[in-house]
Amino acid sequence: MKIHHLMDGIDKRDIVLPEFQREYVWTRDQAKQLIASLMKEYPLGSLLFWKTVDPPELKNLDVDPSQVGSTTIILDGQQRLTTLYLLMRGSVPFYYRETDITNDPRALHIDLRTGELQYYQASIMKSDPAWVRVVDCFTKDVDVFEIADQLLMDGQVYKALAKQLDRNLSRLKDIEKIDIPEQVVPANASLDGAIDIFDLVNSQGTKLTDA
Repeated sequence: MKIHHLMDGIDKRDIVLPEFQREYVWTRDQAKQLIASLMKEYPLGSLLFWKTVDPPELKNLDVDPSQVGSTTIILDGQQRLTTLYLLMRGSVPFYYRETDITNDPRALHIDLRTGELQYYQASIMKSDPAWVRVVDCFTKDVDVFEIADQLLMDGQVYKALAKQLDRNLSRLKDIEKIDIPEQVVPANASLDGAIDIFDLVNSQGTKLTDA
């Protein structure tokens, strides 16, 4: 499924998180490396979902007993999905509260001249318009021509500079179009069965049975 469809699914509460899942624990460096890897088109691994008509207790969401059809439960991939939501939507996904995000990656910036990713440092970025917050690249209209105007120095070619800025902006925004492979636990699986499948495919992670 393409990343922008996954983000839409979270927006619509079609993709939900079970209460037994662990909290958001990724570091800011892990978040930065995720975006850097996606910009380089490195493989990201697959996501594991469980589509069920009888979902378990969900984080910050009551199950509607009148709901028709299956619910898509995140079993594996919530750290990646939460990171992408924070950086592409600029807000906390509904299944968490602001206080749950202890390592908030939303201060991540990109240098549109080079594509370099760094967290905000006033001494470097405050007076440099080429450093743009990653969130703003997805949620606002970033005008590369305006940035080029501010950066233009004697001897620089305006169109070439604007093209360079736009190229790196597009590399970042094209993350939305990346297709992440999905694995789906059958709808007829029980909760214990779904957890067992998770443990089998993700033996190095924290077992959900322990959680």
